Amino acid sequence: MKGYIVVVSHHPDGYHADVVGVPKCGAVGPTVDDAVNQASKVLNTMARDGRSLPAPRPSIAMLDEVEQRDGCAGACLRVA
Repeated sequence: MKGYIVVVSHHPDGYHADVVGVPKCGAVGPTVDDAVNQASKVLNTMARDGRSLPAPRPSIAMLDEVEQRDGCAGACLRVA
C-alpha cells in the first residue's frame, strides 16, 4: 500500500503528527490517534484545494521515517 507517511512525536503540549515531505501539513492532539486524525483532515483538505502533493510512498517506509525522526508512532495515510 502507498500513502503519506506520518511521524508522531510526544511533546509537552501533546502529540505532534507531521506528514513527511508535505510542507505545513501536520497537527497536534492530546493523543496519538487525535493527532493522526487531525493530520489526515489537513492532508485531505490540501488535496481538495488542489495543492501539489508529492507522490505517495510505500507504507514500509514508515518504519524508517519513525526511527530516523525519533518518533513514538507512525501512520500511512491515504487521500480520500
